[in-house]
Amino acid sequence: MSDWCNILSGVPQGSVLGPLLFVIYINDIDEVVNSKLLKYADDSKIFNKVNSVEKVENLRTNLRSLVSWSKEWQMLFNLRKV
Repeated sequence: MSDWCNILSGVPQGSVLGPLLFVIYINDIDEVVNSKLLKYADDSKIFNKVNSVEKVENLRTNLRSLVSWSKEWQMLFNLRKV
């Protein structure tokens, strides 16, 4: 019998397809913003250089678009995660 059969406790650490399916699921998020967007595993960050009132408004518009996207796809952002 293999050694893995002797394990009596523990928690499986996810799946192989989970991260891939997540990336496919959120792949269109780039289409709703024109700011820079970083995606890594289950983490997304939007950023842009803001040095004028127009760029502040652009960032706000992008944030509103992301909120709309997240509601449409029923995938809310964790605002407490920094």
